[in-house]
Amino acid sequence: MLCKILSKANLCLVIFIMTLTVSFGQGKPNVILIMTDDQGTIDLNSFGADDLYTPNLDALAESGVKFTQFYAGAPICSPSRAALLTGLNPHAAGLPANTSSIPGGKGMPTEQITIAETMKGAGYATGHVGKWHLGFSPETMPLGQGFDYSFGHMGGCIDNYSHFFYWNGPNRHDLYENGKEVFYDGEYFQDLMADKADSFIEANRTQAFFLYYAINLPHYPLQADNKWREHYKDLSHPRKDYAACISTIDERIGQLVKTLERENLLENTIIIFQSDHGHSVEERAFYGGGSAGIYRGAKTSLFEGGIRVPAILSWKNNIAPSQVRDQVAVSMDWFATIADYCEIETHGIEGKSLRLIVENENALTEHEMIRWKQGVRWAIRKGPWKLLGLPNDPENKGSIDPNQDLLFLSNLDHDPTERKNFAREHPEKLAELKQDYLKWEYADEDDIPAKSKNIVSLAKGKKIQLIYPPSQKYNVGGANALIDEFCGSRYFNDGRWLGFESNDCIATIDLGEKQNMHSLKIGLLQDASSWILLPSAITYSFSDNNVDYHDHGRLELDEIKDMNSKKLVRVTIDLEKIKSRYVKIHLNNITSLPEWHSNKGGKAWLFVDELTIQ
Repeated sequence: MLCKILSKANLCLVIFIMTLTVSFGQGKPNVILIMTDDQGTIDLNSFGADDLYTPNLDALAESGVKFTQFYAGAPICSPSRAALLTGLNPHAAGLPANTSSIPGGKGMPTEQITIAETMKGAGYATGHVGKWHLGFSPETMPLGQGFDYSFGHMGGCIDNYSHFFYWNGPNRHDLYENGKEVFYDGEYFQDLMADKADSFIEANRTQAFFLYYAINLPHYPLQADNKWREHYKDLSHPRKDYAACISTIDERIGQLVKTLERENLLENTIIIFQSDHGHSVEERAFYGGGSAGIYRGAKTSLFEGGIRVPAILSWKNNIAPSQVRDQVAVSMDWFATIADYCEIETHGIEGKSLRLIVENENALTEHEMIRWKQGVRWAIRKGPWKLLGLPNDPENKGSIDPNQDLLFLSNLDHDPTERKNFAREHPEKLAELKQDYLKWEYADEDDIPAKSKNIVSLAKGKKIQLIYPPSQKYNVGGANALIDEFCGSRYFNDGRWLGFESNDCIATIDLGEKQNMHSLKIGLLQDASSWILLPSAITYSFSDNNVDYHDHGRLELDEIKDMNSKKLVRVTIDLEKIKSRYVKIHLNNITSLPEWHSNKGGKAWLFVDELTIQ
C-alpha cells in the first residue's frame, strides 16, 4: 500500500500518514457506489417514467434523497467514470475521451488519486465489480488504481453471455478477476456481477468496505432477463428491450439490498446510485429506447438529456427518507461527500460535499458554475443559464442552425426543454458565460465557434466522383458537399463534413473543360480525442481525358502525437501553370489509430470538407 501511495506523489503520502491515525474500519460506514450505463434522465418510476417497473430503486430513492438536477461529469463513458472516481473534471483527471478497449491500451493516468486509494488508505476494503473502461494495462486496471478486489470487463461493452467485446473483434474475450482473465462461458453477466458483489460484502462484513458496482446495462447489447422481456412484450420497440434491461438492473439491486439486510449491514451502509450519462440513440441500441423526458439531447450531447442523470443517496436511519433536492450537483461531488460522511480528509479535488444539502433542504448549491468539454463541444452552467458551444442533439428534438446556433444559450427556468436559443435576446448573458468559460484552464479561444466560411472555387457546380463512399453517419450532401464553396467548422458534426472510417478519400473533379489552376485548397479536421486524424499524405494529379494522369505531386503531413489536439486545417498547394480538365486528389487515411492514442488499434477517421480549386 505504501509503495502504491508513494508512486502517487506527496499528496497521497499525506493522506496515508493522516489515515494511519484513524481507527481502521471501526465505526465507519460502508459505502456502495452504483453506476449504471446509458440510463436515461427519467428512466426510473421515481424520476418520471410511467411505464417501468423499478420497485427496488424506487424504494432506495424513497429511503433517502433523490437529486433532480444532478449531472454526469461527461456525456460519454470513460470521462464520466474518471470524474466519478477522482473527484475531478475529466480533463484534470487526464481522461477527456473514451479509452481503449484493447488489452495494453492506455487509460487514466496513475498519478491521479482515486476514491478507492483514499478509502484504502483509511483502512477500507475496496472492491470493483462490473464495467471498468478506464484502462487496460496492469497499472491502469482496478488493482493498479486502489482496489483490493476486481471482477468485470475492462473495455467498453461485452456480450453478457460469451463475455466477448461487443464492438469489433474477432475473438476478443474480456472478463477479468483480480487482473487475470477468467472464463464463465454462457453464464449471464448480470448474475455473475450480483453474485460477486454479494461475495465481496460477505467476505468483508466485519470490516468497513467500499464497493464500486458498475453495472453495464442498459448499454447495448440489450440482453435482459427473459421474464422482463415477457413483462414488457406489449411496449413498442425499442422501448420494450430497453425497459427489460432497466428492470433486470432493478432486480439485482434488490438482491444487493437483501444481502445487506441479511448480514445486518444495511443501517451502516451508504448506498449511492447514478447513471454515467444519458441514454444512447446509437444503431447498436436500436436508435433509442431510453428517455430524457422533456429534456433535449442524449448520450454524447451536452444538452440536458446527455448529462442530467438520475441520482440517489440512501443511508437507512442516518438520512431522513423521502427527500428531494433540486440543488445543482455533479458526479465529482460523490468523492467529497463519501469522504465527509466517513470522516476522511481529502486534498485537491474539485467535487463538493453534498452533506450540507442533504441535511438542509434550504442550503444553496455548492457550485457557482459547472463546465464541461467533450471534444470540440463544451458547455457551462451558471444559475439557470447554460451556454453550449457547437451543440448537438442526437435525438433531433429541435433544429440547430449551423451558423446561428453555434453558441446556444439556454435558460433552464424559462425553457427546461432547451428548444429556444436565448443568445440574441440576452447578448450580455452570452458574453458573460463565454468569458466565464474562457477563464477555465481547459478552455481555449479556438473553442469559440465561428460561422462557416465560403471560398470561391472553380469546382463549384462541377461533377465530382468518390472512389470510396463516406460513412453514412457523416455524408450530408454527398460528394457535392466537397465543392459547394461552404467550409466545415471545427465541429465534425456540423452537417458539412464527409467522414471516412478507415477509408481513403479519393475524389475526381471534372471541370467540364480545360482550366488554368494556380492552387488547391483542402479542408481537413483534426480531433484526436474523437479519433479524427489528418491523412498521412495528400497526392494530386491532372488529366485531360480522365485516364492518363500527369504532373503528380505528393505532400507528406506530420503525424500528431497529442490526444488533446484538435483544430481545423486548410492545406494550400501551390501549382505552377497547370491547365487541365480533370483533377484527382487522394487523401491517405492512416487507417488505424497509432500507438500513442488511448484507443490504439481502433479505426481512424478522416474528415474532409471543401476541395477548392483556384
